Amino acid sequence: MTFSPKDAERALRARYGEPAKAATDKVTGFKTGAGRVLAIDTRAKETRVWFRPPAPPPMEGIIVLPEPNNGNHHINGPLASLRRPDTQRVEIGSPSALERFLDWYDRGTAPEAKKPDPLDGIDFPAAFARFQDLVLRYDQPFTRFDEGLIAAWESYKPRVRDVALERLQADSWTPDEIGSGEIVAKVIDAIEIQATHGDLTNNMVFWQNRFGHANRDHRALIEAATTGKGLASIERLLFDLYRGDRQESEVFEDLSAATGAKYPLMAYLFFLKDMDRFMPIQPTGFDRVLAEIGFELRTLRNCTWSNYSEFNGVLEGLRQPIAQSAGLESVRLIDAHSLLWLFSALLRMEAKGELSNGAKASERYLGAREKSIAEMKHSVGKTVFNSNGQVIETKVKNKELRMSDAELEQLLRELLEVQGDRCAITGLRLQFRGTHSDDNMLPSLDRIDSSGHYERENLQIVCRFINFWKQASNDREFRRLLNLVRGIEASES
Repeated sequence: MTFSPKDAERALRARYGEPAKAATDKVTGFKTGAGRVLAIDTRAKETRVWFRPPAPPPMEGIIVLPEPNNGNHHINGPLASLRRPDTQRVEIGSPSALERFLDWYDRGTAPEAKKPDPLDGIDFPAAFARFQDLVLRYDQPFTRFDEGLIAAWESYKPRVRDVALERLQADSWTPDEIGSGEIVAKVIDAIEIQATHGDLTNNMVFWQNRFGHANRDHRALIEAATTGKGLASIERLLFDLYRGDRQESEVFEDLSAATGAKYPLMAYLFFLKDMDRFMPIQPTGFDRVLAEIGFELRTLRNCTWSNYSEFNGVLEGLRQPIAQSAGLESVRLIDAHSLLWLFSALLRMEAKGELSNGAKASERYLGAREKSIAEMKHSVGKTVFNSNGQVIETKVKNKELRMSDAELEQLLRELLEVQGDRCAITGLRLQFRGTHSDDNMLPSLDRIDSSGHYERENLQIVCRFINFWKQASNDREFRRLLNLVRGIEASES
């Protein structure tokens, strides 16, 4: 008679108590008294146990399986170490065999090999001091992740992921959908997140058609959906990623090959799978900051599982040093990612001369971008005043500013960031005061509904000439007419 996973789970609960994480209908995991973890595959007919190496000695009723097959996305949180490539798996044939195996595993006779420290040779306190210096030359000092510049620039990513997961609905996928186009359609929808206002735009993947279809990171998905060529194989790989049990390393390599080795795309898809282990990536930006800190790792044109694992390992290794340097109790993987990305952005701004050289925080240098933000704020105040309104947060008259001055400034920064410093209507790159060559390309704050007020849900940044042309026109109608001028039919707009 087969020793079932249900019987094994009862024995494990009796021995170790409650599971190490909430049990699912696919995986239940436990932690031993020595702190080692193991888990059972509750879907299998036989009792199969994932555990950390080494392999056990020969035991009656124990079969060591050749492959761990540990790609199950339910193996996460406290069980995350069971996702490593060196994880072992055994099949257990009876209650007594399970007891023998657990007696051996509890002893922990062979401690796990120590993982190399990715921060060996890295002077992170010096790197953090450099980061703080850059922040101070642009804004107030970094103190925590839920406020200040880092919150304004980086807090959107988990929220974009939430929207993407709602669109993806991977838990509802079934094998008979493979080849139908439904899976690819959902993945494309989870990538192409574009808000008409606010900050929920996905900029973790270069998916917009601004520089031609050939430059879109998810081009292969679009072409598979359109032509059907390679559709079934891509959907099989996507199913394996989110629903299957294949090794993640294999899925990464195969899916990368099928989609043109687009690193931001691959990292984003894995970020959607598990935010506790995988982060998005923009190779050029991260290579800049990795070099600044002193890491040898480079990611540009290195879209491989080995490189991506090392990248996530670096971020994992930085969590504790960041917490110590900033005086924080804990730092998530996404926090470490955000700090490095902000660090990289500030390094880029410094290289372009957009940061002051040695100025104090109270004497913040207004670079070209900052001057344009200040100019837009002034223009809004002037417009509100001239329309007989008042700059207050409660309703007075038409053309009201329904936010504080500080909130307006933060919103302007957010809009420029999510729009990629481009006009919301034309997609043309904006120019900023002091470095511009054409006044018409300076940014201008536009009310989407010209009869409405200056409030978060009704604002976008456009080129100055577009705001002048649009005047009080309906936004949708103006976009339609502009497309006609461009020679684009209404059905394509």
